[in-house]
Amino acid sequence: MKLYIMKRDALETLKANLPAVYGKYYTESSNKWIYDICGDDPFIEFKDVAEFKLASLNADLTPGEIDLNNCKILYEKLMFLSESQASDERLWAGLTHTTFYEYMRQRWGYGHGKRPKSAEKEVGAIQTRFFYKNSSRSGFYRNTLSKCWWVGHNTFNPNNDKNHFESLDIIGSNDLNSKINEFFYNFTFSSNPEVMSAIIEALRVFKEEGKVLSVRNHIRPAMSYLNAVGGSVVIDCLSQEEITNIFSDAITAIMQGDTPSLNLEGGVEDIDYSADDEQNLESEPDELEVILGCKVVIHNTDDETKTFKYDLMNGALPKALEVFTGHKVGDIIEMLGKEWKIVDVIL
Repeated sequence: MKLYIMKRDALETLKANLPAVYGKYYTESSNKWIYDICGDDPFIEFKDVAEFKLASLNADLTPGEIDLNNCKILYEKLMFLSESQASDERLWAGLTHTTFYEYMRQRWGYGHGKRPKSAEKEVGAIQTRFFYKNSSRSGFYRNTLSKCWWVGHNTFNPNNDKNHFESLDIIGSNDLNSKINEFFYNFTFSSNPEVMSAIIEALRVFKEEGKVLSVRNHIRPAMSYLNAVGGSVVIDCLSQEEITNIFSDAITAIMQGDTPSLNLEGGVEDIDYSADDEQNLESEPDELEVILGCKVVIHNTDDETKTFKYDLMNGALPKALEVFTGHKVGDIIEMLGKEWKIVDVIL
């Protein structure tokens, strides 16, 4: 199995053109269209590794279960990556557009009956899933594949011979993306393995006691409380047991309705992952926009119907097709000296 990275020029070109070409992710089962956009081979071979497959998308698994399995698979198979390499957007953009392009399309329902919403929403989703939407650490934990590698990296325990990913199993698949946000992105102190081990130990005890914790109601405020404690003492200097007790006591107080004074300010980013956990979101038919790669069906008052393929030719959009740009089903356009109504957009 060959792994590829995306060339820097190709990366910037493709991201810059996403508002015009995002429809290709819906219409093209092959990644050959990327070569047309970039005008050259956009990829460089990075490494040849043993063949492996990501988590099955046809096994009745929840999105959280899929991601949890991929955390284990991707880190085990790509454990050789350095943190510097795993921080490089070119690597993950390369993998999402080559080796795992078909998987990514299936994972997010592109080309499987799912219809795009507005251009702004679709471009934002693609930037997050296939690229790094932001250059900060948030990019690591939003990209569909990068996120899994980094979570695996931060939970893998080489000294646990029975289960290297016991910590990840304790975190669990339920509401996994929100947990990733709280444990690995919002609070930098959790990047310390000792601090993370202390938090995991607290979660393990609650799990063994059969107590179900909510991210919003329990974990998030307890993490904020631990962060507030860090404003008075250096968390890294506390023992693992002390950190576990602080975190556990905060959750226990919350569950008993005797919440300690929590600092919920400080710029914590509350990311809504609900869209990431949906695989088959559909737009209303009258919201369908003309996107690159689709077929546009138009009709006029003379009862004439015509169909056009709205796509690039030799790397550019034919001038005759520019009349459809920016329009959606229901819009009236002028063509061939007549007014036509766009009656359908076929992906």
